[in-house]
Amino acid sequence: MYWNKQLYRWNQERNKNERLCSWMANAQSEAVLSFGTIVFLVGFIKDSFLLTLTGLVFVVCAFLSKWYLLQMIRTFVIENQRRSLRLSAGDQSTLKIIVENQYPVPFFSIKGRIVADKNIAFLSNNSKDQDSAYTFSLTMPARGKTIVPCPFKALNRGIARIRSVEFICTDPLHIVRCSIHFDQLLKNRIIVYPDPKPVRQLSLVPPQRVGTLVTKHSLDQDLSTPSGIRQYTYSDPFKYIHWKATARTGQLQTKTFEHVADQSWMFLFLNQTNSARHQSFEDFDKRISAAAWLAEVACKRSVNTSIYCNAKSIGQKMVGIEPGKGALQLRKTWEMLAFIQAWQMKTSITQALMMIDQKLSQPQMIIFLALDQPGPAAPFLAKWLKTGHQIYMLRRFDDGCILEQIEKGVRAVGNV
Repeated sequence: MYWNKQLYRWNQERNKNERLCSWMANAQSEAVLSFGTIVFLVGFIKDSFLLTLTGLVFVVCAFLSKWYLLQMIRTFVIENQRRSLRLSAGDQSTLKIIVENQYPVPFFSIKGRIVADKNIAFLSNNSKDQDSAYTFSLTMPARGKTIVPCPFKALNRGIARIRSVEFICTDPLHIVRCSIHFDQLLKNRIIVYPDPKPVRQLSLVPPQRVGTLVTKHSLDQDLSTPSGIRQYTYSDPFKYIHWKATARTGQLQTKTFEHVADQSWMFLFLNQTNSARHQSFEDFDKRISAAAWLAEVACKRSVNTSIYCNAKSIGQKMVGIEPGKGALQLRKTWEMLAFIQAWQMKTSITQALMMIDQKLSQPQMIIFLALDQPGPAAPFLAKWLKTGHQIYMLRRFDDGCILEQIEKGVRAVGNV
């Protein structure tokens, strides 16, 4: 009873380490304590110094073993800082768990076991066996930290978390054992990106009518950011002549401006709230892979992208990433694509389209990656086409995906 009270008190003191400890007192520990007590009493009654000393040694060893493990429980700490590992499906990496011994005595015979989500598999020493659980053994030095490497392989896209952490501790004499369970998830995350799959018929730049005469005037100039001057040509607007440079050089000079490509792609994932019942997960994952490839293409072209889906999260009726470009935007997009699942689509498509309509200002390219309810979407599509937006639909085929543009006047877009 004394040891149980001490264990409870120390668990309360160390609650900030987010763990629960429990004894696994085996019959051996009770047998050692009982045997030592009996031998001590027999020696004391028979006035035998040797028997008394032997019994006392057994009793002391039993109590020291429990005391040793109690000190281990008080000073055994696992670092729980937020760390993220990012990799693609099929890649291998190593998850590192850091444990610390704050006691001035080393800890021996510690066995650990961690369990993660099913979309990753830990690798054993022979790199052949794969399992969502990983077991290991370690010895911790006095007042030191130990890094436990856990090699794993990413299987499917998603965000994997460590669901269970358990340590089995034994005293050096192997008399008493105890287990340490951490009652909260570790903050480590393993983000498995989707595998990008190419999309055919990618023609998202609107065609421009080319004249019969070659001109150096460009349609994508930013007139608010002049970059220099050049010689005047007959096709240059009169207002672009740089009069000071003309007077200085004696020849007509024209202002030049920075070239910009003000493109913006908006990706939309809109599924019915019960789409998980009738839509195969394979189809959903292929659309995710196509979206990942399109986001990668946009990053290479320095195109602004945004993505929204009618999945609910805490305090939000729609999950999305605001417009941006570059490598950081690509990483955010891929992380969102790794996160969303078909069963998370719980906001109605009409409500999601109303929220998206409020975000549209300047004309841009809207790419529907999934839209399995075209009826309620028809009024919004007609409105967006009239205001200058370009709308594309991702169509699924057996061997991949293609993009089809929705022209003005199309009444029915059909299921995507």
